[in-house]
Amino acid sequence: MHQQIVNGALALIYRAAHALRGMLWHIARPSLLGVRALVVRDDQVLLVRHRGGATPWGLPGGAINPYERLEEAARREVYEESGVPAEFQRVLGVYDAFHFNYVNYIIVFVFTAQGEPGASSSIEIAEARFFPLSDLPDGIDPGSRRRIDEYLAGATGISALW
Repeated sequence: MHQQIVNGALALIYRAAHALRGMLWHIARPSLLGVRALVVRDDQVLLVRHRGGATPWGLPGGAINPYERLEEAARREVYEESGVPAEFQRVLGVYDAFHFNYVNYIIVFVFTAQGEPGASSSIEIAEARFFPLSDLPDGIDPGSRRRIDEYLAGATGISALW
């Protein structure tokens, strides 16, 4: 019961912070640079479930810290959101996401998992799990789904809309 209350409170905090961020971005209209990671293990892919949203499952990823290499940012985000150490394989592609009043440029890296999911150190992530590539969960965000399909098709060096 206690854990349900904590999870509910974290979900409310996450949703409020997400809404506030959206309002600030509406005013500032920034251009953002982010990373996502397609982490594979055999015939499985690592997905994280955010605490809110209509499509909470997606590839791990996020913002890049100042002076941080892109690959290292992706590896850090994977570990922070899932606890999984990952080994770099290649770049899948570079994507443009035009949302409301901001632009987000996203680089997607392919990694090989070097461990099992553990506790997330991110308030935004409720859980992390591996799923068979042929049996993804309901509620996966469309952009992540397209990246997985591109990976399965053997694509590389992509430049497309998220």
